[in-house]
Amino acid sequence: MNQERSEPRRPTEERAQEEARRVVEEAADEAAEAVPEARAAEAADRGGGAGGGGGEGRGVGPSEAPALPELDVEELRDRWQRAVAETENLRKRHERQLEDARGAERDRVTAAWLPVVDHLELALQHSAADPRAIVPGVEAVCQQAFAVLAQLGYRRIAEVGEPFDPRLHEAAQVREDPAAPQGGIVQVLRSGYDSDRGLLRPAVVSVAARPEA
Repeated sequence: MNQERSEPRRPTEERAQEEARRVVEEAADEAAEAVPEARAAEAADRGGGAGGGGGEGRGVGPSEAPALPELDVEELRDRWQRAVAETENLRKRHERQLEDARGAERDRVTAAWLPVVDHLELALQHSAADPRAIVPGVEAVCQQAFAVLAQLGYRRIAEVGEPFDPRLHEAAQVREDPAAPQGGIVQVLRSGYDSDRGLLRPAVVSVAARPEA
């Protein structure tokens, strides 16, 4: 009679074991969040086992939460620590890559400006021999600097005769000029620059106003 009563419980125990393995595998996939929960579940299961007793004789129902062995908790802790270490290594590697990219971009921009600096030095060296020759030399270097800015993707803003645009220009002066249209730029005090990414700095200009009658 005892043997006949114990036979129907075997499928239930097998289902409980399969459920236990499934829960452990899911907990391992969520190691970072499961370690505190696994510790709490383990403590609760140990307390329930000590107070109830005879668990093997009762059988384990499918709805009961299986106890996580100590080995599984240690494995989850190890996986969590590995995940934290890999995340930290990834962050450091990303920072190094960003710094390398910034350094490479600084080198590229500096290399583009070196010819301008060289020509300025040559103009200063020849200024003592013929001071009048320095003006054309500086003008040539200025044009070269404009070309470097254009090569780097920056465009000059504001030309005399253009209408004033508050999005691109800053009005430093308002000058009466009957020959210029009202609101037009009559003088560029400081050139502005923009690029495809947006405005780098606005142009500072003088704006024409109609003379008072």
